[in-house]
Amino acid sequence: MPTAEVRWFFEGSIPAAIAQWFCRGGLPDKAAPREDHYLLFPAPLGLNVKLREGRLEVKSLVGAPGLRTFATDIAGNVELWEKQIGGDAAVAEFEKLRASAPHLWITVGKERTLRTFSLEGDSRHEVAAGRVFLANGCNVELTKVTVEGAAYWSFGFEAFGEPSRVEAHMQKIAERIFADSPTATFVADNSFSYPEWLDRTRRSGSEPDGR
Repeated sequence: MPTAEVRWFFEGSIPAAIAQWFCRGGLPDKAAPREDHYLLFPAPLGLNVKLREGRLEVKSLVGAPGLRTFATDIAGNVELWEKQIGGDAAVAEFEKLRASAPHLWITVGKERTLRTFSLEGDSRHEVAAGRVFLANGCNVELTKVTVEGAAYWSFGFEAFGEPSRVEAHMQKIAERIFADSPTATFVADNSFSYPEWLDRTRRSGSEPDGR
């Protein structure tokens, strides 16, 4: 599954103005809380390996279009990824690794509010998040993130589908969402992938800096 993604990370709780703005006039879905267990890699390797709800997900970085602007004073670092799902045997082996070498892993608690846009054909309309299967679409998520008891929040886009179209699709949905953004919070200095953000934790020996 090829994807085009951009995310921002911040310290603290989700501001009320951001939550109200994101949910206003849309079809948001509040997903059940979950914990994702990430295997720590140096960010330059371009690997995102995690155990999630009994599944193994492996994402490989296949492209880095770089900094993109979505509205006045709003910009982020766009990356292209490919995702694979491991079978039961792979899940079992990685669960053994997590048990035997817990220092190689970090647990991230997530409480997500999702919106989904259909990008089938020339369509760009919003659909009920989590209730419609799409071959081409874009998920937008506002997430409360917890790492080792500390609170953070994240906002991101993940467009999926035909490889030649995902980047353009993500750009268009991001421009639509940010057309009435109440803040210029979403700047390049806060924009990371999950592997890069978590790698900062390991290299700094402290919590993610969320800058």
